[in-house]
Amino acid sequence: MILLRLRTLAAALLILAGFSGGVAHAGDKREAPIVVELFTSQGCSSCPPADALLHEWSRDPGVLVLSLHVDYWDYLGWKDTLSRPGHVKRQQAYARSTGSRQIYTPQAVIDGQYQVVGSNRAALKEAMQAARKDMRLALDVQRKPDGLPVAVKLPASANWIGEAVVWLCLFDRKRDVIIERGENTGRSITYVNVARSWQKLGLWDGGPAEIALPDLADYDWHGSNGAILLQSTRGPILGVAELGHR
Repeated sequence: MILLRLRTLAAALLILAGFSGGVAHAGDKREAPIVVELFTSQGCSSCPPADALLHEWSRDPGVLVLSLHVDYWDYLGWKDTLSRPGHVKRQQAYARSTGSRQIYTPQAVIDGQYQVVGSNRAALKEAMQAARKDMRLALDVQRKPDGLPVAVKLPASANWIGEAVVWLCLFDRKRDVIIERGENTGRSITYVNVARSWQKLGLWDGGPAEIALPDLADYDWHGSNGAILLQSTRGPILGVAELGHR
């Protein structure tokens, strides 16, 4: 039942996004990793199992996981030290795209279109398997001779109808946090790929394009990483490219 619901939702969103009925387009490929966004909170007692599960999936080269910390549980006695106000807005946008009236933690959103409880291993695996059947656009990161990313090239897609946003997400590879108050008092939790900033680089309308990246010369590539996400304004992620190495 879960898989049927997810597949139906995916088909509806892809049609809204502008792709035609699951048909692969020239230049599209599925080599890019699946993106798993986990909306989590240090003040949520049911989140640690989901955080641990995300840590497991972070070892899979075919999966890009992101921890998006939210602040709406801060009133329970502990202010999440990694939260960003924009994460709640992003989660609300996903809710609107599927007609949902509520947001929650831990919630996992896979490729911008499949939504499951983040601690439900079976549901998460099922959604990821469904996502692997979707076609994706190949993003080409342009680099200097020293490897520093400076721009991203977007291919043309003749059958695309709509608009997509090019996002730059910068994230910390690992953060250890000791929680001193609230529902998780006394727990030490390791969070992986903690999203720290989102920057809208531009819009894509289906034609070939090259978009410059901000200056990342002083960025800490050892302790941090980054990714370019091409995301339909309807929700689905159409392409992704990591900027650094795992």
